[in-house]
Amino acid sequence: MKLLQKLYDICFPLPEVCPVCLKKQERLQVCDTCRAEALRRRSLYGQCQRCHSFGVQGTGCSSCRQWPAYLVGNLAVWPYQDGWQQVILDFKFRNMPWLAAALAAELAPVLPAEIDLIVPVPLHKNRLRERGYNQSALLAKELSEKSGIAWQDCLMRVRDTPHQTGLSRSQRLKNLEHAFALRPGQAVASKRIVLVDDVFTTGSTLLQCAQELHRHGAVEICGLTLASGQISF
Repeated sequence: MKLLQKLYDICFPLPEVCPVCLKKQERLQVCDTCRAEALRRRSLYGQCQRCHSFGVQGTGCSSCRQWPAYLVGNLAVWPYQDGWQQVILDFKFRNMPWLAAALAAELAPVLPAEIDLIVPVPLHKNRLRERGYNQSALLAKELSEKSGIAWQDCLMRVRDTPHQTGLSRSQRLKNLEHAFALRPGQAVASKRIVLVDDVFTTGSTLLQCAQELHRHGAVEICGLTLASGQISF
């Protein structure tokens, strides 16, 4: 398997650029300039201390103040705008699964230490068939390899819900009601779980997944996303 991977890498080398700004790098990796700019915007606009929505100064906001205690928060490294938004769209919709390792490398430093399991937000089988891969599962797998923490694709999406784009928070919550279920035979009781997704917007997806995991005994859930949306700027 490793030999096949080496042959594939030789035949189809990854672009040696920063995927955010596309400037030349030694390998496919986010450059120091783009990483520093994300930190600058985090300082400039503020991030909610609980859900990491941009444009918030404080310990809670309209996205997360009603969350149950077992959903402890969300961590996000980028604002969902400009080059950061574009690379996520490329990864998600433009058949670029090979971006997973470089993007997971940005998440790895903020992965909570005291967790038992990494779980990706699932896609419905219809959407998975269309796209060919679940971008959140690719991130979860890469994070597992980097951290040594087990990952498990233990949730499934049982309703093929419409896209969330353009929906209000209440509409998103309604749209996702009963959309997720634990796969048969999976065990999450007493586990501390990180839920991995690409973008945090209103938190409705994270909340619905967390509710299902908690219903089956998970004691603590935290989200981990590449980017978060903007509330007030």
